Order: sequence, then C-alpha cells, then structure tokens
Amino acid sequence: MVIGGGPAGITAAIRCRNHHLKVLLVEGRKLGGQLNQLYPTKYILDYTSYPEIRAGYLADLMIHHARYDDVAMMEDSIVTSIDREDRYFRVTTGNGNYRVKAVILAIGMGLFEPMKLNIPGEDRFEGRGVAYAVPNMELYRGQSILVVGGGDTAVENAIGLSRVARVTLIHRRGSFRAIESNLEMLERSLVEVIMDTELKEIKGDKNVRKAVLFDSGTKTVSEMEIDGVVINIGFSPNLSLVENAGVENDGAHIIINGPDMHTNVPGIFACGDIVEYSGKARQVLPATGEGVTAAEETYKFIRSPYWVGEKQGGVVVDKEKCVACGACMAICPGVFRADENRRSEVKPGVDLNLPCVDTAIEACPRNAIERN
Repeated sequence: MVIGGGPAGITAAIRCRNHHLKVLLVEGRKLGGQLNQLYPTKYILDYTSYPEIRAGYLADLMIHHARYDDVAMMEDSIVTSIDREDRYFRVTTGNGNYRVKAVILAIGMGLFEPMKLNIPGEDRFEGRGVAYAVPNMELYRGQSILVVGGGDTAVENAIGLSRVARVTLIHRRGSFRAIESNLEMLERSLVEVIMDTELKEIKGDKNVRKAVLFDSGTKTVSEMEIDGVVINIGFSPNLSLVENAGVENDGAHIIINGPDMHTNVPGIFACGDIVEYSGKARQVLPATGEGVTAAEETYKFIRSPYWVGEKQGGVVVDKEKCVACGACMAICPGVFRADENRRSEVKPGVDLNLPCVDTAIEACPRNAIERN
C-alpha cells in the first residue's frame, strides 16, 4: 500500500506496478497531493520537459499515468492505523482494512495543516480575505494582495498572483529561503518585495481591508490597504499515524536510514516531503526520484531477495484469470504444466524456490499466478 497521492506516492505506485506488484494507493483527500489541494493554478518551473506547467495540470498527468498502468487508487480515504501482524501489516482506512506486505508512506505534510501567525484578525477573516493556499488565482484578479513568507511556496504564489493582481511580498528576515531560479523570476516580476517586515494585525469590516506591518529595522509600524492576505509560512505536520506505527521521526518529519528510503520499521518505507535527510530538497522532482527509490526497495523487500521470491508458502494459479498463454510453462517447465483445459497449474512435489518461478509469475499477462 502506498499512503499518499502526491507526486512521490503516485510515482512509487507506478514503479511498483512496473514490477508487477499488487498496489493500492490511498489518499486522504484528493489525488494529486499539494499540487491539486494547495496551489493547482501555480506554475511549476523546474519539472524536466516542462519549462512551465500549472501544478494542477501536472498532477492530472501523473494521475492519468497511474490509471494507465492500472494502479488501484482511493481518494477521500484516511488511513487511521498501521499494525504489524506476523509478516504482514494491517492497514485500517475509512473504507475498510487491508493486509499488505509493505507500506510506502508518501503523506507529504500529513493533512496539510498550515502554520498560522496567530495575530489579531487572522482567525476572524479566514475565508474572508485570509488564505493559506491559492486554489484559483482568478479569484484575486484586480485585487491588492499581501503574501507573507520567505520560502518557495510564498515566492511562487507571489509571482503567480502578480499576473492577475497587485502583489506585495513581505518576509520577516533579510533573505529568502527560496531557490535561486525563483528569486531570479521574482526580481523580474511586478511583485513589490519588502524585507525585514512582519505582519502584526489584519483589519477589516466584513472582509480584509488593512494590514498592520512592523519594520524590524526601523522599529516602525505602518498600515497597508489590501483586499486579501496569503500566508505561506509552512505547515504543522500531523504525525499521529507515523508515531503509532513506531516509525522514527523528529516531530516534524520521518527520519530515514540513508538514501534508500528505509524507515526504522522493516517493511515501511517513506518518500516525499515527509522525509528528512541531509541535503533534502522539498520539490516535485526530488520527490518523484524518492518515490522510485522507495518502490525499488519495497520490491526487494517483498522478494527477499527478489530473484528467488519468498522462501515460505506455495504458488497458486487463479484459473479464472489464466488465459492459457503458456508463458509460465515456457519459462519454468519444471514447475508449471497445462491442465485439461490448457490452463496453467503447478506440478506436485516441485521446488518452488527455483529462480524461474518468480520470472514466470512476473511474465503472466493477467497476474493469475501468485505466491500463497
């Protein structure tokens, strides 16, 4: 099971299907992760082969790819627990329980709980001018918008909004955390940038009308007339699922053991924004690469080692799925034979740990053969 339907999770699921693993991807909200849920109209500027592409469109392409590869996916289904049962995990979701051999955690920042400034007026005007994401930039057309933050999300939202609105970007520090290419675009944009400045209060009537700003350099307070505020200062992760599963974390992210996406729990892997390691970059491209790595390590874990399959259990053939293609018999004639209807069956008393058994299983076009 892959938990999380963003770029990392979708990529991991596709890679697992490429290895002919049975995969179920579960997403607590809508497929596409942050690309669809937080900023679908924002432009992604660093995804290879697309110099510029809207986040929502990129997410739709990823979802289409997963469906093309027959990845089973559920959205609006929250995973509530992961429990070890012998050699399996029992995963409890809002749509039922599942027994799986391995889990890939690609949960982003949990349920995406945006961090708040906790200033006067913030809660009062939430939904009436105060926002933490930009699902539709057209809603801001012709308005005066204040964006708060110093990371890539704040910078990218400011740049995107500047195409339809008058935008001011403030950051409480003297330098941004955003990547250089975004900062270069920011310099070329129409965004007004104010550094060393904090938002202290939001004023208005029925909707936002003014922002109270504090300049930490001059120690002065000023007011700015605005129509809306977009606050992008990060997220407060919800790690209850991770903690209850015994997965090591630092209170904000999952700690992985080196570059192989292993957690401290054998059989549970992690990728995407939720993981932390030296040199980590929280962007779409690195997330997809981590998804591939997590899938490869999951495949190796399930095969243990992958070229001979599991040492325990038997091999069963689903006669209803079998199309009598003969592939398994051609690849592993010492184990598989044809029954009276030319469908495959396992010969009695054979060595099921022969390397050709798993090759034959992977070659079955209908996934009719599996280890029991």
